[in-house]
Amino acid sequence: MSFIEPLDFYQIFVNTFAGSITIFSFVGIVLISGLAARFKMPNIVFGVMLIIYAMIFSDYVKELYLIAILITGFLAFNAFAQLFK
Repeated sequence: MSFIEPLDFYQIFVNTFAGSITIFSFVGIVLISGLAARFKMPNIVFGVMLIIYAMIFSDYVKELYLIAILITGFLAFNAFAQLFK
């Protein structure tokens, strides 16, 4: 086990919990989709949240495009919405 700085959130969340930035971004998409479906947010609010999330992570993840993030997010949102209905 190596030493991790207490406020190094990138190391803590990305490298320790998820393993890579790509996995962390998809976990974040699924988490946002689940919360939006659980609280029955309208599609437009969820879309804005997803676009803001994609813009934040666009600097870190070069291989993920906005379309892939939107499609994945809306598919997860619809699946969670059916689950929480």
